[in-house]
Amino acid sequence: MRRPVTIAHTSDVHLIDGDAGRNVRVAFSRVVDAVIAHEADLFLIAGDLFDHNRIHGDVIDFVYEQLSRVACPTVIISGNHDNSEDDAVLARMNFGHAGDHVTLIDDVAGRVLKFPALHATVWGRCMEDHHPGHRPMAGAPARTGDLWHIGMAHGFYVDDPHADRSSLITSDEIAASGFDYLALGHVHCHRQVQHGATLACYAGAPVPYGRDETGSMAIARLRPDAPASVVEYAIGTRGELEALSRLAEVE
Repeated sequence: MRRPVTIAHTSDVHLIDGDAGRNVRVAFSRVVDAVIAHEADLFLIAGDLFDHNRIHGDVIDFVYEQLSRVACPTVIISGNHDNSEDDAVLARMNFGHAGDHVTLIDDVAGRVLKFPALHATVWGRCMEDHHPGHRPMAGAPARTGDLWHIGMAHGFYVDDPHADRSSLITSDEIAASGFDYLALGHVHCHRQVQHGATLACYAGAPVPYGRDETGSMAIARLRPDAPASVVEYAIGTRGELEALSRLAEVE
């Protein structure tokens, strides 16, 4: 019988080097704080952990340090900003430095991870190139037995299957997947949609665009006796994150 599972879900962190990235690093550390505080069983990073593929050095070490604080299985896919081009930042990393609980899905065709202790599987695929021919949901597998069926995809959700958009995700694809929860990335605002039996969610970006907007992540819960549910969890406004980064610099 499936056990209850709590999922912490983030995307579009857009970590960068230098002083300009201090508030982003603060935001990601607050995401990790939330994973720990909610005692998440699973941590999903649905693309664009980094803002570009030219990242080196301290930021990579920072990610290892932060992910090493997490005890639960952690799954990462690439997005359009840190896609799987030559010399991509994710490809250069060794997430073993953070711990054996961290897995990067770097398969273009997609890959299923099994977590027997959670009675769950997680499917995702890396983004090789962000263009109209790329379909993030292509190859999504059927459910395995009575396990929780969880998916990850980085792309643009729209109802029109013929929309002229790169990395398109449609309502029909979501419904056909049969996922209990689909962790989406690419759109920076929190949004939840239900198609068929699948609850799909954009977590929102930890660092918001506007100074007075609030960055967010998602906390999803799967229960055998209830529909999947998800709540938006606030990370902070841009002003708050900048203030915290200045404080950290002084300390």
